[in-house]
Amino acid sequence: MTKAIYIKRQSQVLRIYCINDTHTGAVSSREKEQAKLAALIADDSDGVILGLGDYTESIALSDKRFDPSELLRPISPEHISNPFYQQALRFCKIWEPTRGKWIALIPGNHELTALKRYHIDPAAIIAERMGAPYVGGTAMSAWLRISMRESGGSSSGKVDIFGAHGWGAGELRGGDALKLQRLLWRKAAAVVIIAHTHRGMVFPETVEFINGSGHECEETRWGVISPALVGKHNYLASHGGNAPSPCYAVITLERCRAGPPRISAELRSI
Repeated sequence: MTKAIYIKRQSQVLRIYCINDTHTGAVSSREKEQAKLAALIADDSDGVILGLGDYTESIALSDKRFDPSELLRPISPEHISNPFYQQALRFCKIWEPTRGKWIALIPGNHELTALKRYHIDPAAIIAERMGAPYVGGTAMSAWLRISMRESGGSSSGKVDIFGAHGWGAGELRGGDALKLQRLLWRKAAAVVIIAHTHRGMVFPETVEFINGSGHECEETRWGVISPALVGKHNYLASHGGNAPSPCYAVITLERCRAGPPRISAELRSI
């Protein structure tokens, strides 16, 4: 049975930065932009990080996806003989300034492939070194329940967030927005976040409901696709895909005097 990660904050504002699809170890990984973003988050006293998978490329020589042209230069023997561990260490070096700010970290399909085929989990290594609660498993997802109760306050101030790495084709034959919207309908969360597609997207979904007094009310829920921090991968280029813009998703929670926090979500350029 899945259990949520409980996070309590008494600050007026909480910013959740979504980090995913960095694909460390691939030449297309935007390491300079990642280092810049890591420094920005480290300086944000109200900022925390939600890790959404595919932190490392995790493609070995025996993998059919292996392409030597995608390897990070210069190529060292360690990156060939023990690529997953070396990529995890490189990721941690880039994101070292944010150690201790990760509220949860889930694996992506690249890490799960490494675990299944080669019995090493780069995401677990990263979680341990970054001081992050690790949520493993093939579901590649996590529930968060965030409480922003004011000290001594009577309001619960709770927000539920569902984050998942995401998936490819199969469930819906439409675009990424349709997949996100279908997931938003299925999860009773104020914010639903997925990654994996390498294309960022944010949209609000307003629903109507009847409150305890029988009055019609509105509630806005947020759907977010967290973008990748890479340039153009070979497998994107082969399908005519463009390099995603160097940006990131951030969810802002602002504590209210009564009721749950005010929520907003946006994509920001690096």
